[in-house]
Amino acid sequence: MADIVVLQEERDRFGRIHQSRLQYAVEFDPAQGVHRSRLLPGQCLRRERRLTSVVALGGGRGLPMVLTGLRRHLPSECRITAVVTAADDGGSSGVLREQYGVLPPGDIRNCLLALARVAPEVSAALQVRFDGNGGPAHAVGNLLLTALDMVAADEVAAIRLAASLLNIEDVVLPAATARVHLVAELVDGRCVRGESAIPRGGAPIARLRIDPPDTAPTPGVLDALRTADMVVLGPGSLYTSILASLVVPGVAEAVAKARSARVYVCNLMTEPGETDGYGVAAHLEALTSHGLPLEALDYVIVNTSPIPPKAQARYAAQGAEPIRADFAPPAGRPLVVSADVLDAGPVIRHAADKLGAILCELAAGHPDR
Repeated sequence: MADIVVLQEERDRFGRIHQSRLQYAVEFDPAQGVHRSRLLPGQCLRRERRLTSVVALGGGRGLPMVLTGLRRHLPSECRITAVVTAADDGGSSGVLREQYGVLPPGDIRNCLLALARVAPEVSAALQVRFDGNGGPAHAVGNLLLTALDMVAADEVAAIRLAASLLNIEDVVLPAATARVHLVAELVDGRCVRGESAIPRGGAPIARLRIDPPDTAPTPGVLDALRTADMVVLGPGSLYTSILASLVVPGVAEAVAKARSARVYVCNLMTEPGETDGYGVAAHLEALTSHGLPLEALDYVIVNTSPIPPKAQARYAAQGAEPIRADFAPPAGRPLVVSADVLDAGPVIRHAADKLGAILCELAAGHPDR
């Protein structure tokens, strides 16, 4: 008699429906004169996706935290590609960019250190800052990347050389290699040019664009998005980190068309000058108006852990407040994942271990499209 196959549906902790295929061998018991079924070995387990590549986009402090969490929880053979904003024009990065014509190194440095496989003293040394002769102090890692950028064949080769020094097997790519600037169009009709100037614009942001407008993404970025098992956006400054990468022509379109699990990690707090008064819904509306509609996201991760009152008061003095969970999820995509992703320290930020574990579980259990 042929085997019996049973399809069984179950929900995981995120509410996703998974279908398990149970196969039973039917055997005749001559002693009892009846047929019995036996579940074949391994058939009761739901098969999860084998992850081979993950892409994370952004910059600032959020992207390195995501990379740290992913690298701790992903299998070693899974390659991470970090797509880093290349529009920074403030602080040490801005000075080095202006003086030497290099890509702003700060965000790239922090992503490399998040993925580094070297002694902690080496990572710490690359974060040591030296006097900038009246200007901002320069981190050793910034100076190293600047020097490599000046002698290597191109910017990507310079980053690859730095990665090899740090024993990194993953990939760090700037969103673009052209020397770009961000331009924010404000609701009052004014335009503000420059990443560091945008939060001081004095009016809400209506739209963000990149100059020059025909900037091409770095070779390898679109291919990485097309073949990834998961694409992660955020957390980080909505306009000057996340959208700064998405407004590079072709990037938002590639994310929207990706067949992978596409995850947006919502920030914990608003940012003065960028997202004043924003809730989760306003963050998603900003993504939509820049080419990434709701249906192009599969998951939105929202923190549920209460933020300590003392920390809230400290941030409120600087004009920041907790982001409201005011998004009413539609019947289809995206699925809102409400979870405790808050770090236990005095700084209000995501916990790399908590977020990394959730991201990997979402990707591994994401259904095929």
